[in-house]
Order: sequence, then structure tokens, then C-alpha cells
Amino acid sequence: MKKIVRAFSVIIAPILFVCALFAGCKGKEVDNVVDFNGIMRDIDIKPEEAPAYEQYSKQAIADYEAVANQHMTDGEVDIENEEVVKAASAAAAKLYAYACYNERTLNKYVYFSHQKGDTDLGGSGSATAIRQEYYLRVNESEQTCGYRYHYTLKKVSESTGLVSGFKSFFESARLRVTDKTDLLYRFEGDNITIGDEHPTLGCPMLNCEWSTGKDWGKPDVVMKKSEFIEPDKIGQDIVSNAGNDNITIHGNINILAENIVKNATIVKEDEGGYFVIMTVDTAVANRDDASLKMLRKANGSDNCVWVDDGDDSGLMIIFRLWDNGLFRFYNVKERWSGKIQTFNGTADSLTTYYYSYSDKDCDMTKNLETLEKAKELKGQ
Repeated sequence: MKKIVRAFSVIIAPILFVCALFAGCKGKEVDNVVDFNGIMRDIDIKPEEAPAYEQYSKQAIADYEAVANQHMTDGEVDIENEEVVKAASAAAAKLYAYACYNERTLNKYVYFSHQKGDTDLGGSGSATAIRQEYYLRVNESEQTCGYRYHYTLKKVSESTGLVSGFKSFFESARLRVTDKTDLLYRFEGDNITIGDEHPTLGCPMLNCEWSTGKDWGKPDVVMKKSEFIEPDKIGQDIVSNAGNDNITIHGNINILAENIVKNATIVKEDEGGYFVIMTVDTAVANRDDASLKMLRKANGSDNCVWVDDGDDSGLMIIFRLWDNGLFRFYNVKERWSGKIQTFNGTADSLTTYYYSYSDKDCDMTKNLETLEKAKELKGQ
């Protein structure tokens, strides 16, 4: 029985992680830990902070447009022209990388992700799950201390076969708060439910009951800006950190690897900014050591690979940028397969990350007030 649970946990890992909640370890119950309706209200408000890679993002666009403007049809760019596709692919990869690396040096930002995925274990069953993550970070500066507020919730919404008997093992809720003392306070969630649709994000929100956790007042990473990586060294930085826990590049893709972007389309939006569609070549990605390291670490598997079934839909990244190069959102659609012992599984998932940079969305006041109340309940 334990072997079956372990096998499921590896195959379903991109959507679900094994829950570590044990009977008898529940802490003090805390109300109003998460205000789901009060988050991410300003996703359409342009950020005021100038990102570190702004000039490089603009140069990537300029390089693309220099080629695209030479291939116009009836006043429109011929996006299927071979030279345009090549230029768009090179520019899109850089734009994505710069947007990821911009986060290292921002004063503050917050993102929310919604992932829905299906896992097929053949005769052993299947599962559909939802995973949501919220990450608010305020970096230390002359004006403020550094803070982090980060939660992840995972819920199995449908299941069949043997998976149905073990789905509670794959549901979890965890929240981490780092306060001005650079100490970590962790909350654990239980009784996860699917709630109402968020007014801005347009997806149903996962809810749960929160209690104080075991990691309470432990030393944490100091919330400071990371060093600026020169653009020509980003590729090496991606490769060097591919097997680490905290990596800068998103989506588990070494996006600057040669020929890994199969094709791309870049559209300039009327209100400013850019909409970009990238198709990643799964054959190239599966030969790239850094990409495989990231994929397998994220999924807890030592042999999973991407699959596209020949229809170019196995791995796609769609993202929208502000005109300064910061993410408005990015979307990763992927399909991968893995084998653990005698179990074979295929997972399809679609994950969207929404960003905000406003003072209101990045305000830690209410979160810190809740933390102080939790400290009192905990007896600190």
C-alpha cells in the first residue's frame, strides 16, 4: 500500500504534493488568515517602478521589429515569414528571461497562480486537481523592512480508480510569513474547499481553515534584492542553478538554450506592452540537461519528459508584458509523462500567473496584524 501511495505522489507531483499533516499536530486555529477577495485587485494598473532589464527588453523588441518591418503584407507583419519567426523566437526568449530576472531586483511585487491539471495513470485511475499559489514579497530597503507572505493550496476536484482512495494524501495547504525579524512563521490548512469566483482573476478560489504550524519563529532567508545578472550571463545562470530549490527562471525551461523556442509570435498591444506566444520544442527541451533537471526536480521524478504527440501543443508559454518588460501574466501549458516502478502516468496542466505591483496589492499591514494575533494565540 505504501508503495502505491509513493508512486502516485511522484506521478501527480506537478499538480499535487504529498500532504504532511499529521493527527495530533494541529496548532492554534486562526481566523481571517487569508482575505481571498482582497487580493490582486490592481493587475491592470501599470507598475511605477522601473525594472532592471527594461532597456534590454526594449532592445529585444527593437531587434525583432527591425526584421518584422521588412516583411509586411497589407500593412500587417507577415508573422509566418521564416525570418520573422526566427527573429520573434529569439526576441521572445529574451523577453521572457528578462521578465523573470526583473523580479530579483524589484522593491515589491505579488503574483497569484491558478493551475488545473489532469493526470492519467491508465488502469490505476485518474485525477483532476487545482493548485493555487499566492506570493507577496517586499524587499528590504531604506524605507521598509523585508517581508514575505506566501501560501499554496492543493485540492483534488475529481478522481477515479485507486486514486480516489488516497486523494486526501495529495491535498494540502501551507502559508509562510516572514516578518521584519527575518523569522519564518508557518500556518497549516485543513478542510480545503472550492469557493466563489474571484472578482478580478475570474477563477474559483480555494479556501480552508488555518492553524499555526510547527515552523514558528525559525530563522528564514532575509528578504533582500538579489544581485543583478548581466544579460549575457543569464543563460549560464539558468544552467548553473537548474538543480537548486530557488531558481529565477520560471516554467522549468532553459529558455535561452539554442533552438529551444520552436516558433513565436509577438503582438504590440494598442494600450502599450506586448502579447507573446511561444511554442517550445519538446525534443530540444528533452535533450537539454538544465531543462530536464528543473522539470524532474519540480515533479519529484528522475525520468519524466515532455510530450507533444506531434501537435506542437505539448509545451507552450503565453505571456503578456507591460511596455517596460514586467510580466502582466504568463501561462504555461504542458504535457509530460513519467514512469515510477510499474506505474506509467501522463499529466496535462495549464497554469496562469497574474502579477501586480501596486502599493495596495503589496501592502503587508493586514497580514502582519493577523500574524501578531496568531503569535498571541500561540503564546508568544
